[in-house]
Amino acid sequence: MKRTVLALALVTLPLTLFAQPASKPDLYVVHEEVVPPAMMARYEAVTKEMLGALAEKKVTNPSMAFTTFMTTDMHYVYVSRLQGGLGGLDAMYNAWMSLPETIGKEKFKDLETRGAATMSSYNEMIIMRRADLSYEPATPRIKPEEHRFYRWDFYYLQPGKESEAEAIAKDYVALFKSKNIGDGFTIFMATMGQDLPLLVAGIPSKSPADFAAVDEKTNATLGADLRALQARALGITRRIEHREGWYRPDLSYPAPAKTAAQ
Repeated sequence: MKRTVLALALVTLPLTLFAQPASKPDLYVVHEEVVPPAMMARYEAVTKEMLGALAEKKVTNPSMAFTTFMTTDMHYVYVSRLQGGLGGLDAMYNAWMSLPETIGKEKFKDLETRGAATMSSYNEMIIMRRADLSYEPATPRIKPEEHRFYRWDFYYLQPGKESEAEAIAKDYVALFKSKNIGDGFTIFMATMGQDLPLLVAGIPSKSPADFAAVDEKTNATLGADLRALQARALGITRRIEHREGWYRPDLSYPAPAKTAAQ
């Protein structure tokens, strides 16, 4: 587990040139850890030990809160809201660097050593949530607590096409709204990281089967209008990747409260 070096590493990453929204930007730190299949059980056990140590010491610093996802190719993705914009990097770095004092130096060293031995690599970036480019249905088909499975579409854009990408995203919103589609999507722009510019579309669903069924229905409903937008998006894209994964509340901190359905 290398999250203690996250903020420091991010300071050195390049900055992309997406237009900043008029309101205060909603920024998130994304930390990804790649785990070999043979190490999954050991990795999760050590991670849960770390979470237990945080809970035992009643750590409540918002800079240390994160939501965790696990992709189908065994990448563990930790997403933390950046408090106070980019200036919050210092607070995040200081919070994680104080962890040895909080839980005990020997215990922390043991957890870090055992955690690092279970990973093959890790990566970081900062993303900005763009509410103005995202679609939230007036009457959602599924409730937020049912968002268990996610599809993420990574559009690695051609340099200089950021404004055009934003225009296309707005046209997606207008089309979905005109047909009253019950499933939404969230757009993120990577502002720091590798291989920029990058736009990410996140789509929640209940399960892989649920996503596939809804995707087919949405494509049929929107028809040629959707295909035209897809062609425009691909026309300004260097590379596209599709990733899928599960929300992992058991590896998130603080652990979310259980509902009656859990």
